[in-house]
Amino acid sequence: MFDKLNKYVVYAIYVLAVMSMVNGCNSCNTSKEVSKIRKEVDTLETGISTLKNQIKDQYYTKEESDVRISIEGYEISKRMLYDQNAIVRTVMRPDDRMAEYDKKIKELRERLK
Repeated sequence: MFDKLNKYVVYAIYVLAVMSMVNGCNSCNTSKEVSKIRKEVDTLETGISTLKNQIKDQYYTKEESDVRISIEGYEISKRMLYDQNAIVRTVMRPDDRMAEYDKKIKELRERLK
């Protein structure tokens, strides 16, 4: 009777050993896949952080926007004076006015730096 019982116990131990080996191999593959996914997630996170930094660099503060708008206004006025090539009804000649605009543009660009 003990021989039959020992025989079944040995079979049960073999079955458990085989099942644990199969489960162990599956967990190795799973851990490899998890490590691959972690690496991919890390690369995606770094990509997202660099994109966030690039987006932040593209926007200006209110002060920077105001200065850039002023620069564009002076450049437009300068081009209009040049295109019209006429004497403005003021004391200053158009060339002097354009030089004044250039000076203001230069000052504003220095403020941006």
